[in-house]
Amino acid sequence: MAHTPFKSVGMVGLGKMGGAMAKALTSQGTKVYAFDPNLKVSPIEGVTLVSTIDALEKEATLFVIAVKPGLVEPVLGEFQKPAIFVSIAAGISYSQLVQSSPNTSTCVRVMPNLPLVSNRGALGYYCEDQAVTHVERLLFGMGESVRIGKESLMDAVTGLSGSGPAYVLTFLQAMAEAGLQEGLSYEEALGLAMETIEGTLVYFRELKAKDKALHPMEVRNWVTSPGGTTIHGLDALERGGFSTAVRDAVRRATERSKELGKG
Repeated sequence: MAHTPFKSVGMVGLGKMGGAMAKALTSQGTKVYAFDPNLKVSPIEGVTLVSTIDALEKEATLFVIAVKPGLVEPVLGEFQKPAIFVSIAAGISYSQLVQSSPNTSTCVRVMPNLPLVSNRGALGYYCEDQAVTHVERLLFGMGESVRIGKESLMDAVTGLSGSGPAYVLTFLQAMAEAGLQEGLSYEEALGLAMETIEGTLVYFRELKAKDKALHPMEVRNWVTSPGGTTIHGLDALERGGFSTAVRDAVRRATERSKELGKG
């Protein structure tokens, strides 16, 4: 079935994530109208700025709320007519969205991440059954979207994939600096590290498509020879607490998402 993009979408906020979503939508032919009091001129081609929420309401029936968590409820309170409201704010619960929106509105929680601007985002969402078609239509082409069955797990989505690009970039920088320390130029080390990360993921994705039960550690073991360089490198990672640090990062980011929902 062919994808039919929304004719128009309203957005509140054109920051990093809101702007990324706006670019993705305009690339599909959707007309985006946006309200952002911090902007006088739209920074994104194809996005029309409006001066008030009232003006925004006249242009669409679906609105993406891309503001800081503490502003979500006040912003929703400015809308007068029922609509579809999609919040991408961390920690703001479905019940908070419903209570702050006009009666009979349809509300959705989405946690995207920045690679959606390259059509490679990881997007988790929570909504009632009747909203699924709208959400999938909105997120089409932005990357991999996953419907989360329990709303309580949306904070874990935030901690894992929402914050995940920062973890990956930190690992990338650490690899590049390690190469620099061992004598490579920074450009050489960064290029090798980038291709290593990207190539490994492409390779594993291809293997996973053929064998759904394949585990990452099984593939890791293929390149870990007894007494070789890789096992010594892995030993250094674990002595430095690598796996524990990653799990702790996801857990702490998840906890922070929960804290943001409490105000």
